[in-house]
Amino acid sequence: MRWKSRVISFTLCFAVGFALAAIAIRPTTVSPCATADYFNSPEEVLSALKSSEVEVRRTMWHRLLLKPDIATVYYDYERDFNYPERADRTQLQYVQLDDSQEPEALLTFVRFEHPIALVFKQKACGWQLVAALSSWLRFEDYPYENWLSLPQAIKPGVHQLLIRDSNGDSVSYIRKARLLRLNGDALTDIAEIEEERIEPVRDYHNSDWSDVKRHRVSNIMFQTNGIRNEVTDEIIKLNGAAPRYSYWLETDGSWHARESNWSHRPATRVNKSSVTTEILVWNPQEGRFVKS
Repeated sequence: MRWKSRVISFTLCFAVGFALAAIAIRPTTVSPCATADYFNSPEEVLSALKSSEVEVRRTMWHRLLLKPDIATVYYDYERDFNYPERADRTQLQYVQLDDSQEPEALLTFVRFEHPIALVFKQKACGWQLVAALSSWLRFEDYPYENWLSLPQAIKPGVHQLLIRDSNGDSVSYIRKARLLRLNGDALTDIAEIEEERIEPVRDYHNSDWSDVKRHRVSNIMFQTNGIRNEVTDEIIKLNGAAPRYSYWLETDGSWHARESNWSHRPATRVNKSSVTTEILVWNPQEGRFVKS
């Protein structure tokens, strides 16, 4: 009888151990809302980015996946009382960016002299960051008042994001406008237009060659299901100094003065300008604006 009791005990212990092991290795189901990917409100994000508490700002940057940590051999920015710096020129607006019932939240601000836009979408678990974008603006007047606009290019009531980028050197300047559409939870490029170009005149070798430029500028008009672009092409001569301007910074509470880029110098027209018109229409099959 003793061996029977041992067999029974072994069988019971094996069954209990197997059950415990099965429970231990069973995949746990994590609630989709039990993550740091959702925010209570866009106002919560705005308040944290402008908070006077360094740790509050640092935590929010990490949650937004915009890491604030910077360290150099000269200075540990993480220990700076003011780092990461508070967001400057913040603006929060609710705008319809897709066909969903609820509008999206668009939070824009300036950080390290670079403009940033965050797009939040309301989900069942809260507000989720679906897009973060910036712009490369060389030779533009800080703090870049017109780097982003919200035209309605496809149908009334639904906005797109028009982002301006610029580049150049000591003799040339170019600015482009990119039109982005919120498609699901991602932004997609649907059009790109050259807004302005200033460049040297080809085969011009007079002594004032550095001031005589070819100037192309676009007048972009958004219409129902289309974009009308009128391009003016002319030869200009720059004269006078680049203008100076002042701006206020919230982060340090003071006024600053700067000189604009050479491309903002006053100019006179040398020759008669020509105007051409380009029409872009929405192509739903390609998901882009194409030339008509």
